[in-house]
Amino acid sequence: MGIFDFLFKKKDNAKQLLEPVKISAEVTLPRVLANHWQDIQKTGLTFVSIEAIPQKHLTLEQSKFGHYPCIPESFPYPTGPDGEFLYPLAQINFSEFASLPGYPAKGYLQFYIGSDDQYGLDFDNMQAQISFRVFFFEEEDVQNKRTDFAFLDNVMESDAGPVFKPHALTFTTKTDYIGLSDFRSSNSPYFNRDAIVKDNPTISAKLIRAMYEQFSSAGHKIGGYASFTQDDPRRFNDALKDYILLLQIDSADEITWGDVGVANFFIHPDDLSKKDFSKVLYNWDSH
Repeated sequence: MGIFDFLFKKKDNAKQLLEPVKISAEVTLPRVLANHWQDIQKTGLTFVSIEAIPQKHLTLEQSKFGHYPCIPESFPYPTGPDGEFLYPLAQINFSEFASLPGYPAKGYLQFYIGSDDQYGLDFDNMQAQISFRVFFFEEEDVQNKRTDFAFLDNVMESDAGPVFKPHALTFTTKTDYIGLSDFRSSNSPYFNRDAIVKDNPTISAKLIRAMYEQFSSAGHKIGGYASFTQDDPRRFNDALKDYILLLQIDSADEITWGDVGVANFFIHPDDLSKKDFSKVLYNWDSH
């Protein structure tokens, strides 16, 4: 075989390996990855995808970002160490979507953060609920709910937080695969991304790009794999390696974490089953 025959064959082979193969309505992969689909499927995790739509008029009960929460009339609204009211970042009404295994089937999960430069996060102790809080209320807890939130006017009108407009949320149950920035992907017993890239050096850059396009785990979501612009904080702490994704809020048109980053909240499955949200891990990072 001449040198030109060899080069052209190499190019044809690379083209074939990168040829898109439609696996399902949601998954299209280069042929080289499609050949590993049986292994990739084994990494699947069920999650709830969240679509956030800017909307002015929201009810207290519905799931939302950046709007007044559904709390008991007698519940003291959370404040930070400076006495300032925390920002109502998110509320998830679990009755609004199909039950996700391990997560509550009903009730209100709420997330509050500070309006400081770090959005209430202590990077030295990401579980210190001092400038952020996570609360859960059963439906019966809020039969007598607070309706007057005039005291939050300054907080809601401030542009210091990551959410610029209230958002209504809708939910779709999907399946997550691999989760390339999630620390669990690096020691998966089913799929070794580094080995596949090493076996295909001529298309390694395009292959890596295709993997991240399909398996980035980006977006707003509950459960599944988490996305990061930097690194997964669970990777460096054995005590956190069993923690799962409670909520992820990504940057979007009217939501921005720092320099187009992403925020994650994690919880141990045992705490989740007990509806104990006192040890939630909060993290956000950006480019």
